[in-house]
Amino acid sequence: MGEADPPTLPESRLAGTGWTLSRTEAETVFEGLGVSVTGHTAIYEDEDLRERIVAAGGEDRVWRFFFASRLDITPSPGFGMASVARPYVVRESKAAFVEELRERGFEDIAHGDTETVRLGEHRARMTPHRARLPLDDTDVGVLGAVVVWHDGHFHVAGGAYPTTGLQQWVETDPDAYESELLDLIRAVE
Repeated sequence: MGEADPPTLPESRLAGTGWTLSRTEAETVFEGLGVSVTGHTAIYEDEDLRERIVAAGGEDRVWRFFFASRLDITPSPGFGMASVARPYVVRESKAAFVEELRERGFEDIAHGDTETVRLGEHRARMTPHRARLPLDDTDVGVLGAVVVWHDGHFHVAGGAYPTTGLQQWVETDPDAYESELLDLIRAVE
């Protein structure tokens, strides 16, 4: 993986799951005080769920998404600076995730308490989020999370999934969606 590449998921992890890479992007997320931070992001969507809802007469939109970002900091922070930068990265990542949810039409967005979780050999900071997606005839309840960790680079990954409100079109399994979101985050390379 080069400096300008977004993090990836193993092809074996995506095969047959309905998840597809919808886009990649690189964006300067901070510039000032002689420091530039560029986020390299891969965004995935559950194409299978989308197609099933459309076939059942529901709205054609992304219902479940996942993203993985790597932050490139220039100049590279010195040894030990990751622990100093982590609270800032966590705070800004939560704010960016809330903005992403708003752009996708979600409302009443609230985040829970940030907690430390293990991702393989790395400690990460995970913040759960709750929101709703208003539709013409119902509201869809949504849960999601954003996770930040450092392994030489800062990584930010997360996503959101429906919990209620889709039963008029398809069966959903929020517990399985939550488990899969955490598995996808753990699989980020």
